[in-house]
Amino acid sequence: MTRRRPPSRLGVVVNPTAGKGRGRAVGGDVLAALAGDGHEVLDLSGRTADLALEHARRAVADGVDALVVVGGDGMVHLGLQATAETGTPLGVVAVGTGNDVASVVGLPVRDTPAACAVLRAALDAGSTRAVDAVRVTGAGARHDRWCAGAVSAGLDAAVTARANAMRRPRGNARYTLAALAEIATFRAWSYTLELAGVVDDGGLPLTGPPGALTWHGRAALVTVANTPRIGGGIRVAPDASPTDGLLDVVVATVRTRATAAALFPTMYAGRHVHHPDVHVVRARSVTVRPGPDAARPGEPPLPPAHADGEHLGAPPLRAEAVPGALRLLAPPVGWGA
Repeated sequence: MTRRRPPSRLGVVVNPTAGKGRGRAVGGDVLAALAGDGHEVLDLSGRTADLALEHARRAVADGVDALVVVGGDGMVHLGLQATAETGTPLGVVAVGTGNDVASVVGLPVRDTPAACAVLRAALDAGSTRAVDAVRVTGAGARHDRWCAGAVSAGLDAAVTARANAMRRPRGNARYTLAALAEIATFRAWSYTLELAGVVDDGGLPLTGPPGALTWHGRAALVTVANTPRIGGGIRVAPDASPTDGLLDVVVATVRTRATAAALFPTMYAGRHVHHPDVHVVRARSVTVRPGPDAARPGEPPLPPAHADGEHLGAPPLRAEAVPGALRLLAPPVGWGA
């Protein structure tokens, strides 16, 4: 293939612990493959995620032609913080546990040769694919955060926090065990949701003027989704699309542990959205706040929110769909056909 507009400088960030420790070896293979193609390759990996992000942001500011991350959804999240709205393409070699974002956008998962072939084709052709990202403000942060997949702000956030703190078991079973533990003790939280740009209320009883609709109530689940999957395959928002400029806000108003326990297994296939207490609101932005009952004595505080499985902080927070904020390295249409 004749190379067109080849990037000459590529930044690569590797999570060595991704995929039960496979990340380090895969990262070495990716670095070697890109260098073997004649690119100048900068290893931006750091001892910590914060240091790696600092390296990545500096490289993007200095004009690298693309940033490549090797790992799971956490590495996609890191790469997004460095590249969102910059025009710098992000390449993904998905070797993590969940790989929800890579799966949704059609990139190879746990297949290093295929992922390198995709990178090579995209770089040779100068080909990228624009997808939406979620800008998150608040949650105790001084700066905006970006999310590729979903912002969790209810039981799903509590489950993610517990799963992240568990050392065993490895893989997706850890999320399932964390979910069972959280469901056994949860109480529905009090929320206020403020929504703008609503195109479908999902049957949730919203009040207020069309441009600033509000809901007050108790819910077990509040997930703000840009893509369908969380937790390594749970289809929390089965119809969410990263190219429609909208968020799918999933609100489950179930209050009992028995109902939550019965609902959880159906989420893997996305069947929970047919339950009468599950609502999917499609909107351009949503603000999540503690509800009117949150200050009552004995009321449980809202769990800390997570984005792409990474800790954000406690609400209030605002999430906004930003069309085309992320450019992914993707092969040209018809490649591999």
